[in-house]
Amino acid sequence: MKDDLHRSNIKRSINLALSHRGRSALKKIGLEAEVMKFAVPMRGRAIHTSKVSLEADAFQPYDENDPSNCIYSVSRERLNNLLLERLEAQANVTVLFNRSLTHIDRKGVAHFDTTGSGESVNTYNDYRKGAYQIQPRLIVGADGAYSVVRESLLRLNLTNFKRKYITHGYKELTIPPRDGKFALKNHNALHIWPRGSFMMIALPNPDKSFTATIFAPLHTEEGVPGLKDINSAEEIKNYMKTHFPDVLPVMPDYVNDFKQNPTSPLVTVEVSPWNYKDKIVLLGDSAHAMVPFYGQGMNAAFEDCLFLDEVLGSCGGNLEKAIPQFATERAPAGRGIAELSMGNYLEMRHHTGSTLFLLRKKLEGVLNYAFPTWWIPLYKMVTFTRIPYHLVIEKEKQQAAILDKTAKVMGILSAGACLFMARTLIRSSL
Repeated sequence: MKDDLHRSNIKRSINLALSHRGRSALKKIGLEAEVMKFAVPMRGRAIHTSKVSLEADAFQPYDENDPSNCIYSVSRERLNNLLLERLEAQANVTVLFNRSLTHIDRKGVAHFDTTGSGESVNTYNDYRKGAYQIQPRLIVGADGAYSVVRESLLRLNLTNFKRKYITHGYKELTIPPRDGKFALKNHNALHIWPRGSFMMIALPNPDKSFTATIFAPLHTEEGVPGLKDINSAEEIKNYMKTHFPDVLPVMPDYVNDFKQNPTSPLVTVEVSPWNYKDKIVLLGDSAHAMVPFYGQGMNAAFEDCLFLDEVLGSCGGNLEKAIPQFATERAPAGRGIAELSMGNYLEMRHHTGSTLFLLRKKLEGVLNYAFPTWWIPLYKMVTFTRIPYHLVIEKEKQQAAILDKTAKVMGILSAGACLFMARTLIRSSL
């Protein structure tokens, strides 16, 4: 591990959305109850379309038929520390810090740099030169979107790899507590300020603050300044007063936050295969980094771990069978959630304030209530089930086709009814 998380000065304030898939993995290792102690439930979306009032214009529950279905906002730092503490407590686990992986060779030997230089040193276990090497039975690459394990995999395998940056990025701001309470009225909600081509969201924290995040173009588009083009205090004030004036009274340090917090890119990663024989396998962002608009990054990564455990169990612990099987069977789900996440950005920033969108959601809720096992809304499939993501896409396409046909039939029937009524009224007036 590169940094000791217990002592690291790097503080990432961003919180994470925890839902059913992630909770299932935590339950498997006995940590679900512990995590839920510092998790803040979010039961739906609070939509802020007005720029006049801080009051949300609408509340859209995640599941109208089952209010217990909600997502949870959890602290990245607290979750990381809890997992690390549990890991360190295992008798058969050794955790080493301040070692940066440089590469993995064809023999499966992992080479680390302990000097901080980032240079590979090949003298076996020569600590004086900063080298450290290990040859494990299996290397699991869970080292993120810029994975060094994956870079080695690309050299060892005939591997297809694609990294794509979208034109949008994000900037984090803070809404602090007000008089010891949440500054936004409905704190059990994901707050969204949809603005068409961009948006701001806010997630609640246990300390009664909100972490607000602006997702917007990095560079100026259609007359709206890009995040990288907003630098001076005056530019920041103009941007926020123009697009998010309602939230400024509860965001006293937004200028400093805007200046001090980095503007970060959004990237997707696609790689195939996820493994090199039974020696290396990728999990999480190293295999399928995605944009964060479904709140499934952590959940998908945790489900990777759970699915790998399930495959290992079905294979009797035989890595030669389990690793290729896991990589083959899980990869379609990784591609699926990346596709779903990008699609949800359009919904959040644009459609959530649409009357037609709300009517469609209402109709889906009615169908789900009437036929709970036959009709499952897209969001519910993604967030509150373990249906593989790629199968979610297939089922949603089928449901969307049915819904579109139903709407057309209803439109024809409505037109026919209007025509019949008009003819009746005309005849009665003669």
